[in-house]
Amino acid sequence: MSSFWLDKHLTQWQSAIANDHKPQAVIVSGQAGMGKHEFLNVVVANLMCRKVTDGHCGNCQNCTLQKQNHHPDVQLVEPDKNVIKVKMIRELTEFFTSTPHCSDYKIAVINQADCMNVAAANALLKVLEEPPSRGILFLVTAHKHQLMPTIRSRCIAIDIAVNQTEKAALPAWLQQNSGVSAEHSVQDALLLSDYQPKTALNLLAEKHLLDFEGYIDELYAAFTAQKPVTQVAKYLLENMHSTSWPLLQRYYLQLAKSVLGQKSHEVLPDHPLNLLIKKSPKVVHIIMKVTELTQLFMLNLQTQIKAQLLLEAMLLEIKSELNQRS
Repeated sequence: MSSFWLDKHLTQWQSAIANDHKPQAVIVSGQAGMGKHEFLNVVVANLMCRKVTDGHCGNCQNCTLQKQNHHPDVQLVEPDKNVIKVKMIRELTEFFTSTPHCSDYKIAVINQADCMNVAAANALLKVLEEPPSRGILFLVTAHKHQLMPTIRSRCIAIDIAVNQTEKAALPAWLQQNSGVSAEHSVQDALLLSDYQPKTALNLLAEKHLLDFEGYIDELYAAFTAQKPVTQVAKYLLENMHSTSWPLLQRYYLQLAKSVLGQKSHEVLPDHPLNLLIKKSPKVVHIIMKVTELTQLFMLNLQTQIKAQLLLEAMLLEIKSELNQRS
């Protein structure tokens, strides 16, 4: 697999299948950007193929149907407006009642399984209590802890993660796959993504790291009165995606680690905003305050509160803190 950190998980899975330890329910968990779906696509393809026992041929009828997402023995459940409803799970139950059409298994995948409402979770629990003999259920989630404990206890868990050895190999992998050779940019992408390989690759390959530096430029302009706070707030709301705000939090976190002498790599170390914050006599307090306000803004971004006014108030408070010299 091109995503080398997934190899250990795939080897573990293939070993279990080879020893006839096929589980009937599996939770595939991991942060966004870890490659959960890539891993699962390979697992499902391997299970569907009837020509190859330790992988998939990619050419048989089953493999072709699977690649086209038209396989009759595979069913995908996706949230509807961020909710998985009981009707969807009941349809899944009906899917499992029939025998496989042209495969050895019937496979169901529930994406964002943590989005199940209570009724849906209870309905799924009944399926798990009497699992179909030739069925396999995969629950994919970035928030495993939000699943009911009774559901978790009836599934085996595959937690997609990067170990320390793999972390050390990620910079070279990113340079090769993104076309970006600058070591500082690669390191910035890894830190801002919290070592989520796919997220880091997207930051580099799609030039989102440059966009992020532009957001930092705007913040600096607001805090130093080079631009009106209202103008900067409007720009950030129009240009920053929901996935950009966690990056901002990690930027501040790395700055705090650097200030506290933890020998941590500082993101954009020469940026004037870094220097401005570090000049403050209350630098740690400032960073903690900024992180707290950013978290508050992220929580309210999805509500009906007017985001423009909320962001303006946040920027003004940070600006005021930075202007205090004692």
